[in-house]
Amino acid sequence: MFNLTPKAPITGDVAKAHRMPRARTLGMVIVAGYITFVLLYLLLWETHPDWQMVLNRISWSSSDFVGVAAVALGLYSYMLFEKFDRNKDIQYLQEFALELKKMGIKPTDMEPIINAVKPLFKQFSDDPEFQAKLQRVMARIAKERTDGLKKLSEGELYELFRSVGNKL
Repeated sequence: MFNLTPKAPITGDVAKAHRMPRARTLGMVIVAGYITFVLLYLLLWETHPDWQMVLNRISWSSSDFVGVAAVALGLYSYMLFEKFDRNKDIQYLQEFALELKKMGIKPTDMEPIINAVKPLFKQFSDDPEFQAKLQRVMARIAKERTDGLKKLSEGELYELFRSVGNKL
């Protein structure tokens, strides 16, 4: 009904993929479907009196439809929340915000700091000489790290990677 499968494989072209519908949208579809069902039911009740016994049985199961739809909508909302909560970027931001909170820094205190850092960052990022120096420093650090790893034996490398675990 909603065609939740992406049209294109997710290989970096996320713009072509379908987004999952929001829980509110699904709720509106369920309500519209139920209202359509009730209107159709009442129309058939009035126009076909000989069908009333069958329609009466169907009306008893309409409350089951509402219950199942409500449970499905609740589970879908929970699934979206869990998917959002398990995102590594969101977890990192939550840890960052928690550390700021532990230090006693309020969100309103961050605005002046960010406003002070933005012009400095722009000034340095626009300077081609600074960019060249930064690239040289980054290359030197990367070379030092790889040279240090080259000196380790296979067992030492294994132990290093094992101790780092999922932090890589």
